[in-house]
Amino acid sequence: MNVEIFDFVGCGALNWDIFFEVEDLSIFKFEDLEIFPGREIVLKREKFLKFLKFLEKKEKFLFECGGGSSANTIYALSLWGFKNTFLGAVGEDEYGKKILEEFENVGVNTQFILKGKNSSLAIILLDKKKDRFIAVSPGDSEETLSSFKNIFLNFGACFHFSSFASKSGQEFQKNLLSKINKKISFDPGEIYTQLGKMFLNPFFKKTEILFITEYELKEIDLTLDELFNLGIKKIFLKKGKAGAECYTQKKKISFSAFKPEKIIDNTGAGDYFNAGVLAGLKLGLSEENTLKLGIYSAGMSLRDFGRKGCLTKWEFQNCVNLLK
Repeated sequence: MNVEIFDFVGCGALNWDIFFEVEDLSIFKFEDLEIFPGREIVLKREKFLKFLKFLEKKEKFLFECGGGSSANTIYALSLWGFKNTFLGAVGEDEYGKKILEEFENVGVNTQFILKGKNSSLAIILLDKKKDRFIAVSPGDSEETLSSFKNIFLNFGACFHFSSFASKSGQEFQKNLLSKINKKISFDPGEIYTQLGKMFLNPFFKKTEILFITEYELKEIDLTLDELFNLGIKKIFLKKGKAGAECYTQKKKISFSAFKPEKIIDNTGAGDYFNAGVLAGLKLGLSEENTLKLGIYSAGMSLRDFGRKGCLTKWEFQNCVNLLK
């Protein structure tokens, strides 16, 4: 059988992100929601739509675009010229159409994205201090993932996993994980780290490259040595304004953050960091230069909302040429 070869295969939630501006997240209230700067929560659709309606009436709408951690990473890698596909689901609604269009506009192969019912949505709240809060509502479309065939297990590609908020998405991903015969890159994000290390252990045992924030590392209550003992080869620790670090069992590399002239939105910066790192490793850059590429990609993404801040192909290639 002829198998199409990809550079990267993404797997995770495919969201439509809706951005609003609020005055101050530290004092913002809506019913009983626990809203904290930098955090992410999951809401059932009824509660989510009530929250969305409240924001549409009371707060300033900013922007909307496709989202999801692995989706953002694959979007960036495709924009930069890599050949990629994605395993996930969108709704048979206008949001689903827009999610697919954004992917197709940068060349992502969408033939393995299933369609059904409604799309996953996310509300992004940004305040005047550039802090952000995310509320996610998984779509019923992820229930279709159980019908996936095993054709994608033959992809000659690097798999990059991020979280699903729905049980059906999580079960699909666990099942996929048990069947692929290669290691993955993995960004658990806040949603998966909140599920605990028992949930995460099967993922960690199949992970070669781990992307994780300081907050998430603290939440899972595992040391770096314990993670290495599970078989992980490289750990990229994301530290926000303090930059990022790369750990192997033999060494640690650390660089400060790149700061653009203007900061608009930090949503997705960690996903574009992941893209820069994966691109650097794929291109054979040293660990030091791979980390620099990730930090530059993350920093530059702060200049605009969502995917609008992503490095262009020219900017990416120019940076790679300087690092070679």
